[in-house]
Parts: sequence; C-alpha cells; structure tokens
Amino acid sequence: MISLRGVCVFILLGCSLSARAGVIEFTATTFSGPENVTPMTVVTVSRTGVVTAAATVLVTSANGTAMAGADYTAVNTTLRWSAGDGTSKTVNIPITDDRLVEADETLTLTLSAVTGDTLGDNISATVTITDYEQGALQFSASQYQVRENHGAALITISRINGSQGEVTVNYATSNKTATAPEYYIAKSGTITFAEGVTSWTFPITIINNSVGQTDKSFGVTLSTLTGGAVAGEHMTTTVTIINDDTDFTPSLTRIAPVRAGVTQPAVLNLSQPSPFNTTTTLLQSINRIPELAITLLSAIQSTTGVMTIAVGGTTFHMLPLRATQVPTSTTPAIYLNPDFSGRMVTDTSLQIEFQPALAAIDVLQTQLTAFQLPRLTITTQGNITVQRLQGPPPLDLGDDGKLVINNSFYDRFNMRPSIVTTPAAAGSKVGVHFHPHPHPGLPNEVYLRVVYSNASQLREQLLTSAPVIAEELKEELLEMSGVSDVRFGEFGMVTFVHGGRLQQLYADLIIRRVDPASYTGALRTGLFNMPDLNGDGAEDFRMVYSTGDEQNFLYAAPTP
Repeated sequence: MISLRGVCVFILLGCSLSARAGVIEFTATTFSGPENVTPMTVVTVSRTGVVTAAATVLVTSANGTAMAGADYTAVNTTLRWSAGDGTSKTVNIPITDDRLVEADETLTLTLSAVTGDTLGDNISATVTITDYEQGALQFSASQYQVRENHGAALITISRINGSQGEVTVNYATSNKTATAPEYYIAKSGTITFAEGVTSWTFPITIINNSVGQTDKSFGVTLSTLTGGAVAGEHMTTTVTIINDDTDFTPSLTRIAPVRAGVTQPAVLNLSQPSPFNTTTTLLQSINRIPELAITLLSAIQSTTGVMTIAVGGTTFHMLPLRATQVPTSTTPAIYLNPDFSGRMVTDTSLQIEFQPALAAIDVLQTQLTAFQLPRLTITTQGNITVQRLQGPPPLDLGDDGKLVINNSFYDRFNMRPSIVTTPAAAGSKVGVHFHPHPHPGLPNEVYLRVVYSNASQLREQLLTSAPVIAEELKEELLEMSGVSDVRFGEFGMVTFVHGGRLQQLYADLIIRRVDPASYTGALRTGLFNMPDLNGDGAEDFRMVYSTGDEQNFLYAAPTP
C-alpha cells in the first residue's frame, strides 16, 4: 500500500504541473505586410494560461514563393518569457524591397522547441509579403522637340513600376544652345505625385521670334526624389526648339558702307561662319556651289560688301542682301531671276539672295554732283534712285489758299544697274554717258553707260530704267486675263504674251510718291489703265506699288 500511494502521489503531482503550464502559439495562421517596411513586425506569438514559469520557443522560417536572401532574411530566433510574463511577442522579419513589380509572395513561420510551456494549435503561420512600389520617376523621353511658334513645350514626367504612396521630385531647366529668356523662359519647381498618379505634364514657355536661326536646345533635369521613389532612366532630357522662320538675315552680321551722299542697305558679311556649319564661312559655302567649284570660279567680297564673280572678260557684281533657309531638297546652284536679281543656294540649304550692284558708284556720284544731284539711294531692290529736286521741299498754294508741299519733291529717277560689267569699247572715257534708247518706238528715252577704271583696264556697266518692284508688277500682269510669260529685259523693257501676241512695256525712268489727294483710306495698289502718255496712240499703264510709289509704263510696239 505504501508503494502504491507513492506512485499515486507522483502521478497526481505530474497532473498538477501540466495543468499549471502556459500555451504558446501564433495569434493567427496568416499575416501580411508591405515589402517597403522592414522589418515586418505584424507577426505575433501569444502566451496564455498559467505563466508563472519562464518559457521559450524557437521560431524558424521556410520559403514559400518568397525566397530567403532575395525577398527576406531567414528567421531563426528564440522568443523568451520570464516568469509571470504573459505579453505577446513580435517576430521581426527583415524584408528586402526589390523594386520589382510582382505578385505577392509568401513564407512560412513555425514554432518549435518550447520550454516551460506547451505549444497551442497555431504553431504554423503563413506570412504574405505584399508588393509595394512607389515607382521610378523619369522623363517620358530623352528628347523633346517643339516648333518655336507653338507657345510652349509640354514636358511629361512618368512614374513607372509602381504608383503607391505620395512621392515628389524637383525639376529645373538649364541653357544649352538655347538661352533664357531669349529662346525660352527658365523654369523650376517641385511636382507631387499622389498615390495612383503615374504621369505629370508641365509647360515651358517658348519664345517665338521672326528671326531665322538654327534649331536651339535647352536641358531639363530631375533631382531630389522623396517618398521612396527612385530615379528612372531619363533623369535629364533635351528640348530642341525647331526654327520655323526662313529669314536668317537679322541674326547675321552685315557690312554698312559709309559714303557721303549715298544711302544704301547693309549687305551680308560673307566672311562670317555659316549658321548651319560654323566651321565654314558663308563665302566658302558659296564657292562650293557646283557652278563655281566645277568651273574653278571664285566669288569674292570687297570691303564695301559688293560680291563679284569674274567669268572671262565679264564680271558679275552683286549685293548679298538676305539669307534665307530653303528645303534640303533644293539643288545647290546659282539662280538668276528675270530682273537680274538672283539667289545662291549652298549645300547647307542656306540661300543668299542678291541684287545687281553698280561697280563704280563714285563715278556716278561725281556726274550727279555736276548736275547738282549729289545724293542718291540704293534700294533693297537693287535700284538706284536720285531725287529730282534736292534741297528744301518746294511749297505751293493749295486750292484752299493754304501752303502745301509740292509732291514733285518726291519725284525720283529710278535706275537699275546691269548685273555685269564688260571691257569698255575702244576710245571710251571714264564717266557717265547718255545714249538714246535702242527701241525705235521710244525716241525720247535714254539709258546710261558708266565707264570706270579697273586697274589698267576700262570697264563699263549699263544703267537703265526698271520697275520699282519687279515681282509686284509681274503679279499684276499675270492677273490680267490671257497674260502669260512675263519677262524683264534690258533697257527697262517688260515683255509678256497677251492673247497669243508678244507685248512690250517700257518702265518710265521717273517714279514718284503717290499724291495723297489721289486716294482716300488705304492705299490702292495695282496696275491701272492710263490714257496715251507718250502720244503714240496706244493705251499705257500706271503701277502703284506697296511702297507708296507709282510708276508709268509706256506701251512699246514690239520690234519686227
């Protein structure tokens, strides 16, 4: 009986100890947390029941779709409770934020090796790592283009590979070949992306001007990312402003010769670099035109800006006045217009427009001074005009008895130089010589021959009447029914075909400002019929130009 009672006491003591032990287990069988928060602390282990004794438990991890080393750091840790401690413990799981857009991933935690307590039912828990991507910020493109007349360049910042949470980024412009504020308005700022927002577009103001120029560019840079966003591939971008103007003249340097009594437009300085290829000058580009390069001819420019090309005994004299851009498909060549103006198209798609130039302006001015007409003007059309009455404007009495300016003060001689000079005939003398017009139907008209000395040789150039603006006259003639094939010939003659027959007009040597009394309101431009002006029985014409000048054109019967 004694031994049995001892066994019974032992058994009863064991039963009492088991009843007084605590229970350790996970508080749930599933846990989850975002990958951008590390360590993950949402996993808890509880201790319930009798907690009078100290206790420990081992927590270990095992891979599921989440892989230790890549998605998290393996867990092998012991949780400890002191006697009387019944609080829950947290399991820390170091998470790797891999910045990859992917599905949620899982791992398993297991409780084992408990001491001092017993394990409950929840000894295994699945932990889900939820994907959390703030995203990468970058420009939507490494290059943007905008035409200068579009007002603004629209720049887009993209948020890729995630859009969770709020993030910010700074941006700022920087000069390249385009400088602020000449070509664009500098801009900087901070852009905030709310959660779920994947792009943001902002404008940069582009300055529109009327000056031809090469395409210009400026930069934009992203910096100072916050909120967990990372830098994308395109943290800088270049914005190219596409030129939409064809006239490059204002952006180029020019030569403005100063000569007493002569008013003339500035001409292009051909020694400056070409805007399309700064390693070569405008003149070098001109001399690469096949018509010059193949024939071994050379264009040169004097200190007064006149460009010359010698072809045998003939020399071309030109005023290079404008530089414009032409389509790249335009064949490099020298193009001569019917009025002997022209254009030179270079291999860089730059076009130099020119007008004929008088080679010896000093010889003409000397002769004009002898006529008490020392002042002359060279127009942008290449014509030479001389005011008939130089000095104070004459005054007349108007119909109302008041003094008015006599409009004859504005009358001018309009002459156009031939584009070439040639050796002067034997016996010629330096000076300006008047000759009868060669057309038999114009017995009272003349042309001028300017003879000048060039080194040891005498050369000559013709000065004849001409339309003030040839293109305007041509347009007006072509608007007449049945008119075609308008041409500008020598000695001030304009020819065209009308009704199948060749017609000729002579440009009067004298032009004048339109008398304000002859029109009201806006100036009425165009070609108007006039009664017979020269007594040959044929109707003549009056041309009013956009400049406010008017000029008569006499009908001249075609010579047999």
